[in-house]
Amino acid sequence: MEGVDTVLCGPVQLQVYSKPVYGVVLWPAARVLAGWLAKFDSCGGPLLELGCGAGLCGMAFAKATGSAAVLTDGEDDVLELAKRNVELNGLHGVDVRCLDLGFMQEEEGKALIEEFGQFPLVVGSDMVFEPGGTARVLAAADQLLDSEGGRCVMALCSALQNFVVTLEAQGEAKGFEVEALIRTQSGVSLVVLLRGKPAWKLPAFEELEEAPSHQADQPDKQTCDRADLLFA
Repeated sequence: MEGVDTVLCGPVQLQVYSKPVYGVVLWPAARVLAGWLAKFDSCGGPLLELGCGAGLCGMAFAKATGSAAVLTDGEDDVLELAKRNVELNGLHGVDVRCLDLGFMQEEEGKALIEEFGQFPLVVGSDMVFEPGGTARVLAAADQLLDSEGGRCVMALCSALQNFVVTLEAQGEAKGFEVEALIRTQSGVSLVVLLRGKPAWKLPAFEELEEAPSHQADQPDKQTCDRADLLFA
């Protein structure tokens, strides 16, 4: 397909758009979050990814744990890209669903709960990039996260660090506990919000050296974020 590259991120093969089109390219925080999710053993149920884009984070988790994952976004072209990537990786336990973080959020969220139940783990990367974005993300997590024991993990790249404090403060106002704030050498921050008492533990986050990544058909022409080593 013209304008689409195939890249490898650890064990996950992705099709992403060559040009920086919102939602259908691979952003820096997704690599870091996906690398950490690949170290999880399980979360006691399916993972839900908000604003999935190409679908790297949810697929990395599913490949590493063998658990189910639900990838969501509000844009049709993004959802089609995510579906292609799920098929490309042969992941039968990964579903792609529409969730518009806005007008249709509550209705579509109810449909997700009816189909999958509430989720023990909700994640997203570079989801908060404008005023009001924090409230929309937290509203989705509040509705969809298991109230008795769940975690919401948001990853923000260096350009979005101003939203970290807002995410923590608004999360606490909604009844979440800030369990961890991880800042990486590459400038990405991971905010872990806790609700209830999850029966599963977080893996340690290891800051690692840079590792090469590559286009599937051109192994030496692209460099990935250092967090790719977490896939090893």
